[in-house]
Amino acid sequence: MKILHAILSQGFYGSERYCGELASAQARAGHEVALLVRDAAAEQTLPEMIAAAWGTDGVPATIRILSLPRWASLGLGGFTARRLLTELKPDIVHTHLGQAARRVGREAEKLGIPHVATLHTGFDQADHGRCDGVICIASWQRKALPADFAGTVALVANWLPLSISRALPRVEPEDIEALRADWLADERTIVFGCAGRLMPEKGMDRLIRCFRAAFPLGAEPVRVVIAGEGPMREDIEELCGRDARVFLVGMQSDIAAVYRAIDVYVSAARFEPFGIAIVEAMAARLPLILTRTDGPREFVTDPHVRWTDPDDEEMLVDHMHAAVAAGRERHTYDLAMFAPEKALVAIEGFYRQVLAKRSRAAE
Repeated sequence: MKILHAILSQGFYGSERYCGELASAQARAGHEVALLVRDAAAEQTLPEMIAAAWGTDGVPATIRILSLPRWASLGLGGFTARRLLTELKPDIVHTHLGQAARRVGREAEKLGIPHVATLHTGFDQADHGRCDGVICIASWQRKALPADFAGTVALVANWLPLSISRALPRVEPEDIEALRADWLADERTIVFGCAGRLMPEKGMDRLIRCFRAAFPLGAEPVRVVIAGEGPMREDIEELCGRDARVFLVGMQSDIAAVYRAIDVYVSAARFEPFGIAIVEAMAARLPLILTRTDGPREFVTDPHVRWTDPDDEEMLVDHMHAAVAAGRERHTYDLAMFAPEKALVAIEGFYRQVLAKRSRAAE
């Protein structure tokens, strides 16, 4: 099968790793796969991520990684997509996030090429209404689909990224010590951490506000580390003020080491459709403080998790106090549902359903 994946977002977080690992796994299974990304920087980063996922096997020979030329951002994205689709002649186009659905998926639809999308956030009528099929990553998305959506629907949960599961056991103690030293954290210090885009939905501002409310003196042996970049960077820096206990460490090429070095993972998200970073934190055996958003409350069932409502900052403060009192503990979680093998089989079966439906309609 010839498959074109497209993801045109900026940065590499959960959705981007999902797309890269899915494309590379399909290439390893013998499919002819192309992966279209936003720019040359992403085109250079993806092979490193794929190699990290598969170890010494590296990047499969049957995958092409492409990026949009610079001039495509000048309103010529549709022309570029059409030219690429005409050249590659894929059997199916699989888009990820809205920009790819708009710029690549629509052109595929015009050319009569089946277009499917993974709903990393939610269904958007303009982006997904004409799709031949959608993959929901959580059941709440499936329930929210419009009644008149005519495409094929599959429910396939995200998996623990292979790049993370492979990297976590390889983190050396000296790497952990070096990171904690950078954060001025000794063995008595409790380090709260979070990873994700700096945007309103992720609630990083709320995390900072609650951290400073929980530990107002400034001398408490606590730290908070946030890994990621995004449009709220300046706002969050302003919230931090001169608090030397707060570390905004930006994008991290070795996020597995960060997970090993922190002590408690906190998601203060206002909206979280799934939460791959939470699964990564579970793989690192970190205690969790989570808001009851749609994705996590569906798949996180461990009784040790400290839950709070998205708008209850007082409860988040209380949970931070409780985490400090508990000390540097670790938990073992059941991660069986996040194994990639089952998801890969389900997605290939979904493609074949879509193609068969198209074939029947053409008869």
